[in-house]
Amino acid sequence: MFLLGVAIRSPRTVAGQGAVSHSLTGHEEMTFWTHRRGLEQLDFSGEVGFGDMARLLLRRRENTYRLTELRDRFTFRTVNMAKLSTPDVFRLRVTDRGLVWLNRPERYVAFAGRVLNVPMIIENATANEATVDAALEANRHTVKVAAGKSSGLLFKWVERTPSPARALLEVKHKDSTLNALVHMDNRPPARLRVKIVDENGQPSAARVYVTGADGLSYVPKGSVPRITAMSAEYFFHSGGTFQMEMPAGFTRIEATRGLEYELASAEVSLQRDNDEEITLRLKRWSDMSRDGWWSSDSHIHMNYTAPHHQVMTPEDMRLLTLGEDLHVPNFLVANSGGEFIHDEQYFEAKPHALSDARHILYWNEEFRNSGPYGHIAFYGLKSLVRPFYTGFRNTPYPDDYPANYAAAKAGKDQGAAVLYVHPGMSSGYDSVLGGAGAKELPVDLALGVIDAMDVVSNNDEQAGMELWYKLLNCGFRLGISAGTDSFVNVTDHYLPGGHRVFVKTPNGLRYGDWVENYKRGRSFATNGPVVMIDVEGKGPGEELALAAGPRKVKVTARVRTAVPLDSFAIVVNGVAVAAQRNLEGGEQTLTAEVPLTASSWIAARAMGPRHRLVLNDPGAFAHTSPVYVTVGGRKVLIREDARYFVGWIDRLKENTDRRGRFSKPEQKREVMELFERARKVFLALAG
Repeated sequence: MFLLGVAIRSPRTVAGQGAVSHSLTGHEEMTFWTHRRGLEQLDFSGEVGFGDMARLLLRRRENTYRLTELRDRFTFRTVNMAKLSTPDVFRLRVTDRGLVWLNRPERYVAFAGRVLNVPMIIENATANEATVDAALEANRHTVKVAAGKSSGLLFKWVERTPSPARALLEVKHKDSTLNALVHMDNRPPARLRVKIVDENGQPSAARVYVTGADGLSYVPKGSVPRITAMSAEYFFHSGGTFQMEMPAGFTRIEATRGLEYELASAEVSLQRDNDEEITLRLKRWSDMSRDGWWSSDSHIHMNYTAPHHQVMTPEDMRLLTLGEDLHVPNFLVANSGGEFIHDEQYFEAKPHALSDARHILYWNEEFRNSGPYGHIAFYGLKSLVRPFYTGFRNTPYPDDYPANYAAAKAGKDQGAAVLYVHPGMSSGYDSVLGGAGAKELPVDLALGVIDAMDVVSNNDEQAGMELWYKLLNCGFRLGISAGTDSFVNVTDHYLPGGHRVFVKTPNGLRYGDWVENYKRGRSFATNGPVVMIDVEGKGPGEELALAAGPRKVKVTARVRTAVPLDSFAIVVNGVAVAAQRNLEGGEQTLTAEVPLTASSWIAARAMGPRHRLVLNDPGAFAHTSPVYVTVGGRKVLIREDARYFVGWIDRLKENTDRRGRFSKPEQKREVMELFERARKVFLALAG
């Protein structure tokens, strides 16, 4: 049964979630890992890999719109250097007849005294390896390009004098030579000072984008450069003030703060040797905390991917938290590809000392199985759940034992909230089960140890939504959640808070209250829009109990949005029963009298197209947790969906039997018996 009651766009699925540098050996520190050097110049000359060339080209703002066509969120769909076709790149081809220019820039605007990286991409269209010699003034490099492949070079040019200059670029292969005269408009330095204030005129942390007169992104020294996953733009977080030297000329500064602020911008023409001071005032379009709603990202890794480069600190996370106005960031202790545990030293079983009245930093845990089960995360742990992982070869825990249920129950037993993260890669039965990170979710939910799932995540939201709808249709109460799976120590990755779950607490922001209301599903999840639902006075996570018999209930749904929406809908048991189309922004209200003859769940959903301010996804998405309407004391039940999960667990058992690793037969038997217990729950629901 396909549950979506209205036609909606199906975003392309994510090709992979691992952060891969695509750098040449020894170059990972160049642009892949985070650093505090700012972004004023890249002091390098020579051959580079695809990743460093791509990330360097992204520094030029006008290139982002071209290169995003090659991206799948933070990953590139290709590692073919020849596909990096932007106007600022010297591109040439080696043919059997000699060298041929494909693109030849004539002019660059440069910052006098700073390194200008002149990029070159060489394609080899011959059947043999080609040796190419290239020189830009004193920068001389030889590169060997495999047959049918391409390679990239960066030339380092520093012109000290702020005046026009030119240089000869010469490329040779065998008897063929190409020349190009490169002109430089070298701009003198100017000083820029920026102050950012909030809607009350108080200094404010923010996410900042700065574009210089040379068209390049800039980040002040001491700040961490980052790249947005979808729009592929360099930015940094500022504590409220910053200063830097910039090339003289037209300069743009933009700032915002999380999802509930407009993008503030200022343009200034910087003059040589002058100090230019500007103030950017942030403006809210929403303030959910005023009404008792506090946001979280369920899935943040401060340091991840490799045992080295563990450089991010709680102070960095505080700046990021304030800059994104994220109230309850959930930092996760976890392994990555082996036995090394990232950030275990920061777990304290309480809010970190850097927390304040509006922002609570808490280190919890992600439990990860690399085999047939998936990954779960926690809020509010009093002690870490051990082991941290199962099923990883060449580690102390190579077996797929115990099942995730044991870790989930250990978390529940200490009062923590337990959720499944990144639930689905693409829509459809086989692909959801085969490629999801939530394969054991139906089992653990049926056995009572799961509180929520990340419907809004680094996977396809529609796939997660489809799975969530089916579970709700089996009568389970499962709150919506949202998590980015951000690797904060990687420059080009998801931004924490780009997905977030808002939870309503009655008495301000207190961590324990927040976790308890998260468990109850007093929540909505979003990557931009704000959605609300009211069913005769009941909100998300609440129950409306009705006597048996048919009747109508009044439903009011509201949306506020700073980005366009394709649709805004009231959803009943997975089917849209009322909808508005093509909303440009602002606030809209949708009301409906919904006829009910049986118990149902009711929620609100918003979906929209790609937008610069939707940071981690190919489109806008927001969804409330359900209001549960019980008729005659019965649970929601659509038997077809219960049968779906009988089949799901059958497939899970087959996969575990075929691919699971167990040192002892009794371990495998225990896991299979656990799965069968859950299967019987769904079998009873299926009738």
